[in-house]
Amino acid sequence: MFIWPGTRSSVPGRAGMLVLFLLAAWIAPGCFAGQVPDSKRLFIIGQDLGSVREYYASGCCPAADAKTAYLDFYNLLLEEAGFGGLGIDLKGQALEQNWDWGAGPANAWKSATEFEGGLAIGLSITENDHPGGLARIVSGELDENARQLARFISLIDRPVFLRIGYEFDGGWNHGYENSKQYIAAYQRIADVIRDEGITNVEFVWQAAAFPLDVLMDGEYTDYREWYPGDEYVDWMGVSLFIGLDEVPAVETAFVPPTARVLIGRMLEFAREKGKPVMIAEAAPQGFDLARRTKRHITPMLDGEPGKGRTEYTPEEIWATWFAPVFELMEENRDVIYALAYINCNWDAQAMWGPPYSSGYWGDTRLEVNPYIAGRFSEAIERWRAID
Repeated sequence: MFIWPGTRSSVPGRAGMLVLFLLAAWIAPGCFAGQVPDSKRLFIIGQDLGSVREYYASGCCPAADAKTAYLDFYNLLLEEAGFGGLGIDLKGQALEQNWDWGAGPANAWKSATEFEGGLAIGLSITENDHPGGLARIVSGELDENARQLARFISLIDRPVFLRIGYEFDGGWNHGYENSKQYIAAYQRIADVIRDEGITNVEFVWQAAAFPLDVLMDGEYTDYREWYPGDEYVDWMGVSLFIGLDEVPAVETAFVPPTARVLIGRMLEFAREKGKPVMIAEAAPQGFDLARRTKRHITPMLDGEPGKGRTEYTPEEIWATWFAPVFELMEENRDVIYALAYINCNWDAQAMWGPPYSSGYWGDTRLEVNPYIAGRFSEAIERWRAID
């Protein structure tokens, strides 16, 4: 989930034989000794509890293999901060109330248990609201937070895909620019969870792969600078929001590499390491699928956020954003094994709606556009079928 520079932080998103059976039926990347498995491809839906509920209630599209939830690592023990969106208290009791950072209701326990399938967690460890946070993690001061997360995962009898410090290369995520400290914090959290004997977790290392971040930085920084090591990465991940081949429509200091190029670099690295890739956050940013329009996203790309409304037919929306994404997935079936689609009305949420301080996002709910929903359903079923 992308946060524009200068805005608020990006937080919102049982062990046993049954878990082992489920993991075996899914993908267990760490068990394939450098060879990407030829197994079931996963469709994940998100990103807040309300949006997931609406998706399932609509009946528009296939059931997902997992749901997305977001957690604030630093607040997992704090009742006054909603236990970071965890949905359980310190005794492991489920909480009825949800938490809301302005991006829809967050309750990871409900996200995990109300629907079939696993859970994909976006774990924020940014220092945006927690200065010095990474150093605290590395020192062990926050090990109990990691143990609380481990307890939560142990209560879920399904696979959990944990994206620690997602979008590590995004300049909006303060603290991650210190790549060595980021790596140490990532490893510390993973080590604590493993030490608790958790077996139903897969660790996802996710880049933003965002062209405008390269433009802001003035250069591309190699993902490898943040790599925690083969033993700490089960999946590699990327985000995908603007068009794969979209370039700034306004004058810029230079033309940054496209999303296709940046994602391609992660795919190359994943092949080298023998890791499967998850498109861990994806939505057609700038489009309103209900109104069938596209608007400007940010001055860096196309103009004032929310302005420049252009009408699109459903067929044009599909051809502009969705078709290239599925083509990318088909062309890279050897390495792309999961797609996490963000199915929400961004414009109705305080974090993303007017005055668009975080850029314009639109409405990417599939259920509001029957044509897109139908094409998406066909494409996702075709893609996730085993070869």
